[in-house]
Parts: sequence; structure tokens; C-alpha cells
Amino acid sequence: MKENTQEMLHSDQLDDKQRKKLKFRKKLKYGTMATAVTAVVIVVVVLINVLVSMLADVRIDLTEDHVYDVSEETVDYVKNLDQDVEIAISVEQDTLQDLFGTTEMIISETLSKYEDYSDHVSVTFFDTTKDPDVLSKYQTLYNGDISSGCVIVASGERCKVYRLLEMFDIDSNKYYEYMYGYCSFSEIITGYKGEQMLTNAIMNVTDANVKRVGMIEAANENYIFSATQGNAYVIESLATLLDDNGYDVTRGLDIATAELSPDEYDILVLPAPVNDLSVDAIERLTDFLHNDGTQGKQLLYIADYTQGDTPNLDAFLKEWNIVIGDSVINDADEKSQVVNTYDVYYNRGQAMIAPSVTIATTDYSGSLENASLPIVAPFARPITEEKANNGRVVIPLWQTSESSYEVSLTDSEATDTSDTGAHTVACIVQNQQNVNNEIVESDLLVLSSMSMLDTMIVSDTAYNNGEYVISALNTLCGKEASTVIASKSMAAATLDITTDQIDVIKWVVWLAIPALVVAGGVVMAIRRRSR
Repeated sequence: MKENTQEMLHSDQLDDKQRKKLKFRKKLKYGTMATAVTAVVIVVVVLINVLVSMLADVRIDLTEDHVYDVSEETVDYVKNLDQDVEIAISVEQDTLQDLFGTTEMIISETLSKYEDYSDHVSVTFFDTTKDPDVLSKYQTLYNGDISSGCVIVASGERCKVYRLLEMFDIDSNKYYEYMYGYCSFSEIITGYKGEQMLTNAIMNVTDANVKRVGMIEAANENYIFSATQGNAYVIESLATLLDDNGYDVTRGLDIATAELSPDEYDILVLPAPVNDLSVDAIERLTDFLHNDGTQGKQLLYIADYTQGDTPNLDAFLKEWNIVIGDSVINDADEKSQVVNTYDVYYNRGQAMIAPSVTIATTDYSGSLENASLPIVAPFARPITEEKANNGRVVIPLWQTSESSYEVSLTDSEATDTSDTGAHTVACIVQNQQNVNNEIVESDLLVLSSMSMLDTMIVSDTAYNNGEYVISALNTLCGKEASTVIASKSMAAATLDITTDQIDVIKWVVWLAIPALVVAGGVVMAIRRRSR
């Protein structure tokens, strides 16, 4: 009996041990699983938080043209900067979205890229009213007025200023609808060119060999050119074109009083004097190009059908071996283009037919992005070479087709379409001299019509007029070409996530998901205890 009792006690002890062992194993099994699940959930939550934090600063770019990215050309140039560059936006960052809506993200992302790729680039935002000291700092470096909504790029003593709107290609037909509140800003933009603007501005302000251009715009305090055909807009367009391509432009020189010193300028622009130049003015132009025998200067002369009799100027051109005829060139329709030129009376474009020209030499078109684009020559006067044994060489640049013909400016009846042939409408005259066994050169670049640089033609990326003129000047004066960065289309789809949407995602990840995890843990613990 005693032995049976001991066996039962021993059996009960074994059962207790087995039960405890089984219970421990069960706890170990479920406890380990719960720990593993908890660890996985924590890792997932941490990863989601990291991703959302990245999303707060990075836009996902789904555009075909990658409008949120910058090109390799920009990256390479910015990474190799050895000078400090300041990019200042004269508007507070918080108000950018009010001005540009979701498009603000493109501007902000572009600016951040420049800072990311170089420690020499800094980006700041300021209010012209609240921060007058900042405004004054940049205003002392810039000749014009800096107002709210500008992009300022400065380095050392040099400064470039643009409007924020200039970062976009805008549908001019919809612009007034936007101005009157009938559509949003995003509806009027067709392309983004902020990268091109910023990169070329940085190249400009850090250029150690800046080419200086003096634009002769007046004669005895009046326009030197005829202002009745929109020529003032041509000058604005040309000045902007030069400025955008890294030239240091001085406006408003008066031919009657300006010194035209070769110490001050590398290039002079003489746009279609409606009246003849004085003998003194001709001498100063000659002295500028001669440069005390060292040469190395350029004169861009633009003729036009609006000019009157200019015997002194004609004699000067003849010394440079060219004569500009008293006629304009027309051509057959199949050799012409329908172009829009600026109508000064109606403040809009007017359609006209202009002869197309071919590039007679590729020596001056090396920096053209697309050499196949047409060049047009509205109202062009013919340029003929006057042979002379003076060492000066005439190089035709643009020529009309063999079917082109002249229409007289003095006699409207004198039109003979049977007398056809190619006509030169743009050329370069080289004047090379041997000085101390070194060849030095000054050049005369001639365009035979102001309308060749009409503001609507130059701004139209379908034509090469403006790009060719810049390419020729770059070649003549030895200036490094600006970086050519194509405008990026805004038509492709993008993943637009607003700040409000990002905030919602943040709160979901930071509060909602952790709260669900905690609630799930509490429920699991209660259920386990109730078993």
C-alpha cells in the first residue's frame, strides 16, 4: 500500500514536470513568435517613416523630359565651380506656391539640385520689403531695378537678374487670361527652362574673360534707328539675347557723345542709323576697330530698309569692301517661310512671308544646337562685295536661293522677277594684320535687316536666327559658348503630391499605424491571458 502511494506521488510529480515543461515550451513558442512579429512590425514602421521623410524632400519625377532633374552638363559644371555663387529669390519661399501653385515644386527642386552638387552654391529667399539690406546688397551690383519675384545670381562683383516667369515658356495666347484670373498659372506654361537660365547665369558671373558689348541706340538723344517698325523691340530682343548668352551689355550709347573706347568694349552694335553718321562718328568707329594697331575688336552693323541716305556710312562700308543695295529681297513661296513678326501698332504678331536662307559657311555655326532649323530674312537688303586690294576678306554667311529677286526701295515698279539669283544677306568682313609676326584681326559682322532679329523670330525656337548670330559672335571674339540646355516640356504626366497630402501621409505613418500596432498588441495580450 505504501509502495503504491509512493508510485502515485512520483507519477503526479512527473505529470507536474511534464505539464510545466509543456507550458514553458508553449510560452517559448508563442513568446518568440510575438517577439518576432513585433520586431518585423517595428522594422516596417521605421522603414515607412524613412521613406515618408524622403518623400517630404524629393519629388518623384514621371515626366518624359525629367523636369525635376538637371542635365549632366549642369552637374559637371557646378561640381567644378571654384567660386562662390549666390542664388537669391526675391520672394519668401512660403509664397512661391501662392504664385505658381504646384509648379513651385519644380523651381524649388531645381534650386536644391544646385546646392546639392556644389558647396560653392547657396540659395536664399528674401522679401524686398522685410529685408531691405539684402535687396541693397544685390542692387549695388546691378544697374537695373530688382523687384519682388526676381531670380538673382551673383558672384563677386558680378550679378545677373531675371524674372521668375522667365524660367518658363508661356503660351502668349493664354497669358492675358491668367492675368485676369480666368485660368491658373499651370495652364499657361508649355515648357520649363529654369535650368538653362540658372546655369548660363552662373557661367556668366563666374566668367574670367567676359566680353563687353556697347549698344549704340541714340544719336543726339534720339533713337538712331527708325522707331516706327518695331525696331525698338528688336534692340530689346538683341540685348536680351546677348545678355542670356553671357555678354556684359551696356545699353543706350549715343553715337554723338560716346567715346566708343576699345578699353571699355570688345564689341559695338550699330543698328540701322536712319540718318547719316557724322565724319567724327565714322572716325571713332574706325579707331575702335583699329585699336591702336592691335585689332581684336568686332562691330555688328545691322542695315534696314527704313534707313535714309547715308553717304558717310556707305563710304565706311565700302572701305570694308561691301555695298548694301537699295532694295529688298523676295523669293518664291516654296523658298520662303510664313513667320510672325511684331506689329508695334497692334501689340501682337503679324504673319508675313520671308525668304529662307542657306548657311554659306559652317565656320561660324559650330555652337548651333540644331543646324537644320531654318533661318529667315524678312525685308533683307542685298550685300555685294566691292573688290579692293586692302587685305580685307568678305565671307558670305547667309544666302537666298537662286530663285530670289530684288524689289527696289526707291521705285516700287522696278521689280524684275526674271532677273533672279542668290543674294548675300549676312556676311563677315575680316581685317587681318601681321603685328610682330602675330596675326591680329578685327571684324565687321553685317546683317541686312533689323527684322532678322525681330523679337518674335528670335524667341521662336523654330528658327536659328538668334542662335546663329550668337554663334558667329562667339567664334569671332573667342568666347566660350554658353551651355545649350533644351527647354523641358510640361505636357507629360507628373506625380504631383502637395504639401497637405504629404502631411496626411506623415500623420498616418507616425500616429495611425503605431496606434494600430499597439491596439493589436493589447488585444493579443488579453486573448493570451484569457486562455
